[in-house]
Amino acid sequence: MTMSSDARPFAALAADTPFAAYVERVWIGMRGNAHDISGGMQVRVPLTELATQRAAILDAMTLRYGGDAERHARALLSQWSKYYFALAVPAALVSALVLQRPLDMAPARCVVLLNEGMPEALYLPHDALGEPADDPARRYASLIDEHLHGVIDQLASMTKIAPRVLWSNVGNLLDSLFERCAAMPGASRDAAWMFESRVLFGGDEPNPLRTPVRNATPRSKLLPAPFRARRVCCVRYEIPGEDQLCASCPLLLTMSDEKLALQECLR
Repeated sequence: MTMSSDARPFAALAADTPFAAYVERVWIGMRGNAHDISGGMQVRVPLTELATQRAAILDAMTLRYGGDAERHARALLSQWSKYYFALAVPAALVSALVLQRPLDMAPARCVVLLNEGMPEALYLPHDALGEPADDPARRYASLIDEHLHGVIDQLASMTKIAPRVLWSNVGNLLDSLFERCAAMPGASRDAAWMFESRVLFGGDEPNPLRTPVRNATPRSKLLPAPFRARRVCCVRYEIPGEDQLCASCPLLLTMSDEKLALQECLR
């Protein structure tokens, strides 16, 4: 697809930092029809219409993971969400932590490029960058209260999956990104705000990102101590043939030594 002349690479805003590589597929501004199909299976879709791409998304995931698009939709959409969050979330983190500026990521103003059902690029509004702000609630508001809520609500509407599974996928990614950014000024403060127990932006909804990862003491000596465990499993194991659990899966804490040894053999 040919980029329009007014689409700017988001990575240019972080060119002098080690974080540019995380946002190479994010663009600020776009011109033309959001539904423009440029050939093959590439299509630009307004993020508010993501649910219309359910069939293409599930086809893409069965191609990668196997399984049945309907019977295993829950686990397949959970895995797809990881690809999408890896595209979108780092941009908000770079803006909030590196630039100290909020980023307008309202789904009504964003467009995602899908390539055969997989998230290839994200287009943000041309005026997405806000004024510098010290308050993390201001800098991360659009990501959490608008963008993630909108995307997760749509994914949850496509199948019977608890939104907390998808929020856990986000939280696991954010925890990992904050760990990599630990040396950045303000990183520990932002992470503490992100994962603390509180209601979301003054409302009555509990923070869905509260403590997404914990350090647990495992019963088995076959696991490292402390063990980095996600709060909620991503349910990848529901896909036939996906027998190997991720390294931070909380189900590992419940397994016998025999099953843990089998997991080690699968790695």
